[in-house]
Amino acid sequence: MALWGNNDAVGSGGLVSLNYSTGVVTGSGTTFGLVGAASTGDVIRFGIRGSGGTYFGDAVIVGIASTTQLTIGSTAGLSGASIASTDFTVSQLPKYTILDSSFSETLTSTASSVGLIQTGTATTNAGVGTDIVETQVSDFAIAGDFLVNGGGIIQISSVGASSISLASTISAGIATGDVLSFKRNTGGYNRYVFGVGAGGADSASGTQFETGVGWVGVTTYIDSTGSLRVKKEILVAMSGIQTGNTPLYDGNPDLA
Repeated sequence: MALWGNNDAVGSGGLVSLNYSTGVVTGSGTTFGLVGAASTGDVIRFGIRGSGGTYFGDAVIVGIASTTQLTIGSTAGLSGASIASTDFTVSQLPKYTILDSSFSETLTSTASSVGLIQTGTATTNAGVGTDIVETQVSDFAIAGDFLVNGGGIIQISSVGASSISLASTISAGIATGDVLSFKRNTGGYNRYVFGVGAGGADSASGTQFETGVGWVGVTTYIDSTGSLRVKKEILVAMSGIQTGNTPLYDGNPDLA
């Protein structure tokens, strides 16, 4: 069997639970083994990476008993946290990345401190209790950064072209023209393997995430100045790759 395929968006509807002792995955509303769904040799990725999600890691599927039950070969690439009624995705990514020290989720560090990265300006009033702030900061802010507000900091869940969405509501009102301060965790790093198609490569062109098509290992971290650093390694150059799993690769993939 090949070490990798060309599909990073194998059908993966439903929810799954894992028995760590037996390696048996039980699904609800799943279609394991059917055409276009999870097959033996594919990689199952437990949880969802990105803001608001929890990612538990990856494992190789070694057997499928039915549309609602499969078995994984090892739990070594998983975090160890309980997996019950959890979202999942299925991918044909390179199998060795699950335990490779360069990309294994189990070796991801935790950021150690929060430092100021830049300031922006509010373009519209925002009252106490809202979780949307109108400001144009998409050129430097990313999901997972923090807005300084009312003596505290609030994590940013998403960044749009002209506004940011917050994980909780603001405690101090913001007026049009107010200077907004943004912070970001420093230290630590995120590592993930993406299937990058032509659309993703085009979307990332001209950004720090610019890369070619294929299977790409991406490492992001924050340096001592609070600046985002991105390292990419094309593991397998491959045209015609099918993508679509979360997080989607573009100029600002959500790796929180």
